[in-house]
Amino acid sequence: MKINPLVSIIIVNWNGKDVLKGCLESLTNLDYQNWELILVDNGSVDGSENLVENFNLKYKSYHLIKNSKNLGFAFANNQGLKKARGKYILLLNNDTKVKSDLLIKLVKWMENRPTVGVIQPK
Repeated sequence: MKINPLVSIIIVNWNGKDVLKGCLESLTNLDYQNWELILVDNGSVDGSENLVENFNLKYKSYHLIKNSKNLGFAFANNQGLKKARGKYILLLNNDTKVKSDLLIKLVKWMENRPTVGVIQPK
């Protein structure tokens, strides 16, 4: 039986290789394990695709959506949302570095407040 991740992390990237590396490295240090990564690349020409494909990903579930051109930030996020399987969605900018306890705190907060639909971490 395949278990769905509780959290889907969606990252949109367009020619952000330099900052994307730091973001991916911070994700490998997450304490919380029940998540998937969906990276949507908007036709990057800076080697971002190679970085992602060759990165030492420790994810239980990882999806790369490769667009042939830049379809825009909103469109790319919607592509990721269609692929997401998690109960919770984290839209993460490619230049963000997360702390290791981010998902533990966010999931705990949401699980204790079933009437809340959206939160935004600072």
